[in-house]
Amino acid sequence: MDSQQREFLVIRCTECERHFGSLSSLTNFTCPGCGKVGEHPIVDRAQDDADLSRRVALANVPPELRANLDKQLIGRDNFEDYENEQPPPRYLLKILSNLIDEEGIIELEKVDAELFRLAINTPNAQDLIDMAESQGLLMRHSLGGWLWLG
Repeated sequence: MDSQQREFLVIRCTECERHFGSLSSLTNFTCPGCGKVGEHPIVDRAQDDADLSRRVALANVPPELRANLDKQLIGRDNFEDYENEQPPPRYLLKILSNLIDEEGIIELEKVDAELFRLAINTPNAQDLIDMAESQGLLMRHSLGGWLWLG
C-alpha cells in the first residue's frame, strides 16, 4: 500500500439515490443498496470511519429528521455485538468492501483486525475470505492478498 492518505467519501447512488461510504478514490463505485456500478457522485467527505458512518446515516434520512438523528448519533459508537449470532451476509460483505486498498486488494490481516474490532467471532477472517472467494467476489492475487471482484 502506498503512503497516500485514505479518503472517507460519502457517495450518492445515481440509480436508487441512497448514500453509502467508501474509502477508495476510484471513480466507479458499486452501490451496496441496488448493486449499480458506475460513476456515482461524491457528495461529502469525512474525517474518519465514525464520522463517515454518521454522515452516511444522516444523508439517508429525510431532512426534517436529520437534526434529531444527528443529536442521537453524536458520541455514539456504532459497535454491534454479534457474539451470540453470525452477522448477516450483507453486513459481512460491507466489512470486506470497506477494507479494499487503492489497488483493489484485501489482506487477511486487515480482515482479521476488523472482525476483532467489531467483536465478530464467526466467521473468522479466513472463513470469510473463503466464502467470498467461493462466491466469486474475491480472487487470489499473485503477490498476496485477494483481488476484489465484487
